[in-house]
Amino acid sequence: MPLVELSTLLPALILFSFTATITPGPNNILLTYSGSKFGVKKTLPHIVGLLAGMTIIHIMMLMGLGHLVLTIPPLHFIFKLLASSYIVYLAYKIAFKHTKPSQKQQQAQPLSFIQGALFQLINPKSIATLLSLTTALTLPGDYYWHSAILGVVVFNIVALGSGLSWIYFGKVLCKKLQNPAHMQRFNYAMASLLLACLPLIHFNSQ
Repeated sequence: MPLVELSTLLPALILFSFTATITPGPNNILLTYSGSKFGVKKTLPHIVGLLAGMTIIHIMMLMGLGHLVLTIPPLHFIFKLLASSYIVYLAYKIAFKHTKPSQKQQQAQPLSFIQGALFQLINPKSIATLLSLTTALTLPGDYYWHSAILGVVVFNIVALGSGLSWIYFGKVLCKKLQNPAHMQRFNYAMASLLLACLPLIHFNSQ
């Protein structure tokens, strides 16, 4: 019966999704920074866009894109180069953002729904995670789409919880960052963590 087969897969799906989404990476670092800078409410479009982008990629991989990425290594390499360039750009913007209020800074906005979604298209950690979900954590034969849909649902629920945790973590830090010097050090730390993701992208997302 499908329910029996799926029940054996569920614990592995939950554990993998939690491990993949709670650990530091470009998405979580950006969510933490956004939570500290803009608060929870204004960061919601970012996390919803993030989940939407990953869900679209997840479904496309289930329909065959995952096999394409695995069989064409240069395609994955292009994703990594694009992601690296964007991460360096974001790290620069964060590190050299002025800590004193100004009209320009007050008009700054967190990543939008579209920006959050599009970033997933070039985020190697997202792609590697979803490749694992579509290959190692689906059932063969008649149960394939049952397990695939379960994987999509479980991953989104767990990823939402993990993302909100990082946003709230940033929000809590905000109370300690009222001092401009502390905020500047925090900005440098967030930028450094983003740059620290680059070796992980190029050596661990094969």
